[in-house]
Amino acid sequence: MTTIDKLTDGVRDLIPLPKAYIRIQQLVNDPDSSLADITEVIIHDPGLTSRILRIANSAYMALATKVDTVGRAVQVLGLNQVHDLALAGAAVGSLFNLESDAIDVHDFWRRSVYAAVVGRAFAKRSSVSAPERAFVCGLLHDIGNLLIAYRMPKVYEELFQLAIQNDQSLSLVQARELGFDYSDVSAALLEKWQLPEPIIEPIKHHTNKLTQSPVDMVADSSIVHTAAVVARASMWRDEGDEPVPEFHEVAVATVGLDDAMTDECMNEADEALVEAMSLLLPNASRNKASAA
Repeated sequence: MTTIDKLTDGVRDLIPLPKAYIRIQQLVNDPDSSLADITEVIIHDPGLTSRILRIANSAYMALATKVDTVGRAVQVLGLNQVHDLALAGAAVGSLFNLESDAIDVHDFWRRSVYAAVVGRAFAKRSSVSAPERAFVCGLLHDIGNLLIAYRMPKVYEELFQLAIQNDQSLSLVQARELGFDYSDVSAALLEKWQLPEPIIEPIKHHTNKLTQSPVDMVADSSIVHTAAVVARASMWRDEGDEPVPEFHEVAVATVGLDDAMTDECMNEADEALVEAMSLLLPNASRNKASAA
C-alpha cells in the first residue's frame, strides 16, 4: 500500500527549493540576522529581486509610495512578509514543472492562486490570521494533489472519478481509500522542505481535520479551509469537476463566515486573480488568467 513517506521520498531532489530562499529561511530563524542580511541575499538573485520589487509595487500590495530598491522593499514589507513572498515564488517555481496527464497544471495553479488571494481577503476581514501567511497557505494547500497525480496518476484519476460518482469531496474519498488525503501529503512535502509549523499545520488540518488542529492553529486552519472551499466553488464549471466540499462548522464560527463576507471576499479575489497570476506565474498566466 502506498504511504505518504513513499510519495514524498526524494522530494527535495525532485523539487528542490532555490538556494536563495533557503538562505532567507535561515536568516529569518536567526535572531542575530538583520534586514541588511536579507537584502544582501535578495540582490544577488536577479529573479528574486525582480519578483520582490514587482510584488512590492503591485496594486495587490497597495503601498503608498513606489519602492525602487530591494533594501526599501525589505524595510517596507518587513522580515516575515518578505519571507512569505519569497517562499511563494520559490515554491511555485519549483513545483510548476511537476506535470502529469492526470491533472491540468494550469487549472491547478489558477485555483491555488485563487485560494491564496481569497484566503488573504478572509484573513483581512476576520482578523484571525496574518493575511500574507494566509496567502502562502492558500497557495500551497493543494500541492499534495499535484504530487499524488505525478507519482500515482492512475490512482489519482480513479479517486477523482469516484469522488464525482459519489458526489463527495476528493479529500474524503482519498482518506477512505488511501488512509490519508492530499492535505496530509501537502504537509509532509512542506516538512521535507523544513518550512515553519505556522505554514505546515493549517495546511495539514484544513480538510476534514479542523478539530484535530492544534488550538493555536485552529484559526489559520479555518482560513485555509474556507479559502479551499471557495476556490473550488469559484472554479467549478460542470459535473466533470471535483464536488465542492461543505464549509466545516468550526471554520464558519471561527472566521465569522456569512454570505456577505463570502461575496465580498470573492469579488476582491476575482479582481486580484489576474495580477496575482502574473506575479507568481509570469510565463504561464498569459493564456489562462485572461479567462478569469
